[in-house]
Amino acid sequence: MRLTRQVWVGGACVAIVAGGVAAAPDGGDDADGGATAAGSSGEGNQEGGGTSQASPSPSGADAASGVSGTFDGPVVTNIRGDYQVRLTFDNGVLTAVDYPVAGTDAAESRRINQQALPELTEEFLEEQTWDVEYVSGASYTSPAMVESAEAAFEDAGL
Repeated sequence: MRLTRQVWVGGACVAIVAGGVAAAPDGGDDADGGATAAGSSGEGNQEGGGTSQASPSPSGADAASGVSGTFDGPVVTNIRGDYQVRLTFDNGVLTAVDYPVAGTDAAESRRINQQALPELTEEFLEEQTWDVEYVSGASYTSPAMVESAEAAFEDAGL
């Protein structure tokens, strides 16, 4: 009886959240960068790395459209570890995405990131924005990386 009630309540919560997401306006500037979503899967470390701050290398072009250089987002910490994005721009176009810090060394974390980080990379490069869809099953990695990417885009002036 107790398990059935928990499953029912959990399902109702998912339906309510999904309805809220579907009804939300499709805007670009969330106050929190959309980084409050959380799940229960383990997250982990794809690569080891430091916690360096933004290191712009502007080319002298207009920052809003022609910026070139590498920009590190901040390290974002949640209960599954630390996460950071490094973005490289060439004349205002995002050309590379790296993850110097990505969770922990736990096997489940590495497994999740092995699937999630390439998908996030593809989304960032395809959309040319930090405002991308979260990867299913990466409930801690996705919002943390998106939050870090948002700050890197802001540092780049994009």
